[in-house]
Amino acid sequence: MACSGSNKEEPKYVACDVCRLSPICSPVDVGGHTYDFTGKMVNRRHYFKKGEMIFKQGEQARLIFAISAGSLKLTADVKGSKRVIDFRIPGELVDICSLNEGVYNYSAHALEDIYLCEIGKETLNDIASQIPEVQGRLMKVVSQELTNIQKSSMLLHGNVSSEEKIAAFILNLAWRYLNSGYSCTEFKLNMTRTDIADFLGLSKETVIRLLKKLQKNHLIQIDGKRVHIPDINDLQQFVGIELILPS
Repeated sequence: MACSGSNKEEPKYVACDVCRLSPICSPVDVGGHTYDFTGKMVNRRHYFKKGEMIFKQGEQARLIFAISAGSLKLTADVKGSKRVIDFRIPGELVDICSLNEGVYNYSAHALEDIYLCEIGKETLNDIASQIPEVQGRLMKVVSQELTNIQKSSMLLHGNVSSEEKIAAFILNLAWRYLNSGYSCTEFKLNMTRTDIADFLGLSKETVIRLLKKLQKNHLIQIDGKRVHIPDINDLQQFVGIELILPS
């Protein structure tokens, strides 16, 4: 996918056609008739305030979420300590890979004011069991989500230096924003330096120092919560992987 449109205005909501739920929400042809199950399944753009907990680890898992606007932090209790295990950005899904799980395996917190589309797991499973095309679409969405998680894990948690890990984190976000229809060279970094450090297994001081070093080497520019990547190919060359094709 080419990295284009870096100067376009950021939309308030992610476009439905690039949302990961889109294949499930789209109308289905059944016996020559078109059915739209969206009204039965999806509660669109439910608003949550910055800092609000969307769900808590251990709670009964009734819903899958798609982020229409805003971003989330995912945390989990690991050996008695709360750890940041991931982040989610517009267009991405939360908990799609655990359709048959009885409880949430992690907690989700709003990093900013956020709008979520919600879909009931039980309703989705019921419709998928009756409509083969919906079931096929669902399996495709789950498979793609697992692939994306695997790519992110390989990129961020390989045997690399701390500086390469920070650069890979930024590149990973660029790739994910691009996949959601946003710019891959201009985007928000809504998580705190402490959260980034916790996620990457580094100290906050190390994260701050290495972000400044990447900026000094002209690989990134940071202005508050905004990140600018002057040349995506330079960043990819530094990380040692090409996720984004040149435009």
